[in-house]
Amino acid sequence: MQDRLERLVKFIYRKYKAGHKIGPVKHPDEEIMACFIEGKLAAREEMRIKQHLTECDSCAEVFSLQAKLDISSGPDAPEEIIAKVKGLVAQGKPGSVLEILLSLKDGLIELLGTNGDVLVGQELVPAPILRSRQIKSFKDEVVILKDIGNIRVEIKVEKPLPGAFSLAVNVKDRQSLGVIKNLRITLLKGEREIESYINDTGKVVFEHVALGKYTIGIADIKEKLAEILLDIKS
Repeated sequence: MQDRLERLVKFIYRKYKAGHKIGPVKHPDEEIMACFIEGKLAAREEMRIKQHLTECDSCAEVFSLQAKLDISSGPDAPEEIIAKVKGLVAQGKPGSVLEILLSLKDGLIELLGTNGDVLVGQELVPAPILRSRQIKSFKDEVVILKDIGNIRVEIKVEKPLPGAFSLAVNVKDRQSLGVIKNLRITLLKGEREIESYINDTGKVVFEHVALGKYTIGIADIKEKLAEILLDIKS
C-alpha cells in the first residue's frame, strides 16, 4: 500500500507542477470520495478528484486512510510530501477490519453503515451506491461481503426474534473461492468470548445473539486473518 500511495503522490505532484490546476471546486462528498476510492468514477471526474487532493489536506487524509488506487509512476515528488501522506496512513485503521452498523426496528433490519458491499437481490452493491439509491432497510436479512487480504468474508445478519438476531459467517479463499480448512471463527463481546468454533467448512452460525457490540475474529493456525466489528442497535 505504501508503494501505491507513493505512486499517487508522484502522479498528482507531476500534474501540479505542469500547471494543470482547476478552478474553485467543492469538496467531494462522502459518496463521491468512496466511489473514487473504489475506482467507480468516470475518467474526467476521477482526474478532478486526484488534482483536488494536491490542495486539500482533509480530502487527502480521507484518501490516505482507505486508498486502493494503483497509479503509474511519475517524477519524484519532494520527500516531505510523500512523508506526509505516509504519516496519514500510519494513523488510519488496518485494512483487515470489516465494520457493520445495523438497527433492528419495526420488523426491519436497517443498515446504518458498512465498509463492505451489500447484496441486493442478485446484485452486489457498494455501500455508497446503496445510499445514493436510498436503500437502507431490509425485511428479513442483510448480507455484506468484503475481500480482506487473501480471503473473502460474507456476513449474513437475520432477525429471527424481537431483540435478537442470528449471524452467519462464511469465509472462502479469495482467488479460488474454495474452502479454507482449520479456520477458527470467534464471537466476542468486549473481552469476553461468547462462542468459538474450528471447522473445515469456513461456515459458522451464531444463533439468538442479543443486541449490542461484538467482534468476530477469523484466524487460521498461524495468524489472525480478519476482524469484523458489529454493532446492532434497537
